[in-house]
Amino acid sequence: MNQTRNKDNDLQRAIDEITQKSGGAKPAAPAPAGQPPVAMMPPAAQPAPKPAQPAQPVMPQMPSMPQMGGYGRGGMSYGGSSDISKVKEAALKELFPIMDRVEVEPEKRFLLYQEMLTSMRDKAVIAPAYEAARQIRDDKVRADSLLYLINSIDEMSL
Repeated sequence: MNQTRNKDNDLQRAIDEITQKSGGAKPAAPAPAGQPPVAMMPPAAQPAPKPAQPAQPVMPQMPSMPQMGGYGRGGMSYGGSSDISKVKEAALKELFPIMDRVEVEPEKRFLLYQEMLTSMRDKAVIAPAYEAARQIRDDKVRADSLLYLINSIDEMSL
């Protein structure tokens, strides 16, 4: 009987050591003589609380674009340039009304308007493109820009 009690006490000590190492419940008091020891079980495993995540910045609402199939990221087909050119055209259309907020040199501003004219073929782009061309300091670059505008106006008039 003493051997059984010693084995029970050894078992209880082993359980106590395990629960102490794992941060579980406090060890049980030794069992009174004549009663078998009651093993303390660690509390049921509970899912760890999720760490607080920082607030995500609110992104502006993007205009809806048609879904594009194909390969690559985001479902865009990088093999065809027509998908990319549609995105570029949409971006240029969205940029046009807020172009006055873009801080760039007059040459680069004109190049942006030139892209808009090429892509959108909208006569509303001509006047701001002309103003940007007039602000270009280099005579040759300004002359080339004005000639581009003249040719674009001629093409649109046909």
